[in-house]
Amino acid sequence: MLDGMAGSRCRWTVGTGLLGALSLVGWSLLVGCAGDDGAADVPTTRGPGEYLPGLGVSVDLPAEAPAAVVVLVPGGGWQTADPESWSPLAADLADNGLAAVTITYGTSSTDSHYPRPVDDIACAVAYAAEQVPGVPVVLLGHSAGAELVALVGLVPDREDATCPYAPYAPDAVVGLAGPYDVSRVGDIAESLFGVPEADDPELWRDGNPFTWTAERPDVPYLLVFGEADDVVPEVLTDDFAAALTEGGHDVTVEKLPGVTHETVYTAPVIGDLLVAWITAEFPS
Repeated sequence: MLDGMAGSRCRWTVGTGLLGALSLVGWSLLVGCAGDDGAADVPTTRGPGEYLPGLGVSVDLPAEAPAAVVVLVPGGGWQTADPESWSPLAADLADNGLAAVTITYGTSSTDSHYPRPVDDIACAVAYAAEQVPGVPVVLLGHSAGAELVALVGLVPDREDATCPYAPYAPDAVVGLAGPYDVSRVGDIAESLFGVPEADDPELWRDGNPFTWTAERPDVPYLLVFGEADDVVPEVLTDDFAAALTEGGHDVTVEKLPGVTHETVYTAPVIGDLLVAWITAEFPS
């Protein structure tokens, strides 16, 4: 990882409001993490945490005040959103000076369809901004999660009365192997909308990031694709990058040789790249 950023970390599984009470001043004294010399004050673990009823969250913190907070959004074909496999990446980010907030959200398996999953993720961004205040919020998603975070980055203002946190628009977005154009991925996107596109084309248009690429042009995007990905077509990343660029966004595209759909979000593959990009976008 980047020189000068490595440090100790601690993991919290928290409910609402816990970290929002913590001042970034004296951060390491408050969280009580393990030091580089191996000595440790065992951190408090509270959980299972929820940012909305039924929607779990965990927070990984660095020992020092974080440079940014990254909201990690799993994929699952809009049918599931299991965050369990994200723990190594969250820990890696915390080891390198970034806070990580790992979430789940409503999917078709919980009878949640658009706009509910997008509203959930937008609320998670607001939650992260409250829990780790005063730093940029970077929204990162994989696969179907990448499509959803792309949309939240472009259209963050949601009409969602259920979210108890002050609205906060993400400062940057990272998409990993995203099927960004829902109209081109076949029937699987029906899991997001609950109906075929022919039955409600306006709903599908509203939930397609390509509809909104000219919105919020000040928000940078990092799009990453594994060249060994045989699940999502590479052209969807290329076309989305082109549309975002035309809309005025600063877009970075990284294509990684030998990386598959299921390894593109792992810490050894994406960790260094992610930390470097965030550090460049938001220098301390």
